[in-house]
Amino acid sequence: MDVRADPQNSNNAAAPEFFSPDDCLITSFRRALANQQNIRVSAEGHGSLVLLSTRGEYFADSPDLPELLQLPPDKCRVTIVSEEDSAPYANRVGRNIDELMWQTAFHVSKGRLMEGCSWNDVVQLDYWPNLTRLPLTPDTFRSLALFYQHPTSIFFASRLLKVPAKEMYQIYSAARAAGFARPINRKPEEPRLEPHRNQTLLSSLLGKLSGR
Repeated sequence: MDVRADPQNSNNAAAPEFFSPDDCLITSFRRALANQQNIRVSAEGHGSLVLLSTRGEYFADSPDLPELLQLPPDKCRVTIVSEEDSAPYANRVGRNIDELMWQTAFHVSKGRLMEGCSWNDVVQLDYWPNLTRLPLTPDTFRSLALFYQHPTSIFFASRLLKVPAKEMYQIYSAARAAGFARPINRKPEEPRLEPHRNQTLLSSLLGKLSGR
């Protein structure tokens, strides 16, 4: 079987559509992690979450976290959490940030591949996630088990396991965003991400300049 075959020519595969991590909160989270920033993401009517990059944890205060995670960045407010503001979390145990990344990509995907992924990536699963705490598709366990034991292209994995291509794209996007999986047939590009600006401070300065 030719693993390089075009998915458009397969009855069990579909030419992938893509979503950009810039159009959801994935890039915002990555930016905070890359620069070791603690941030709060909030949106009116959707509650908030606090991401503590320095601890690798997050805390959610949202009536519907999946809805919050699917909002575009321009519908959210991202602010820097100061050391003083993070004090209330000192004695609390949060959830792992990799779980947050999985959830975000999983809910945003809707059968699309995340940009930076390719349908012919040969995928290796480096870390086994705690699946009891994550949203899953019916074939997530079988797919991840294959990638963990035998690095395989997602196209071939879809054919071998008889898993719909769109489901495989969703699984791979989530695992890739969370850092559990990576392609071993190429070196993915990792963009340099600038730190988040302190929006509270910026708003204060702009207010003073405008005389407010």
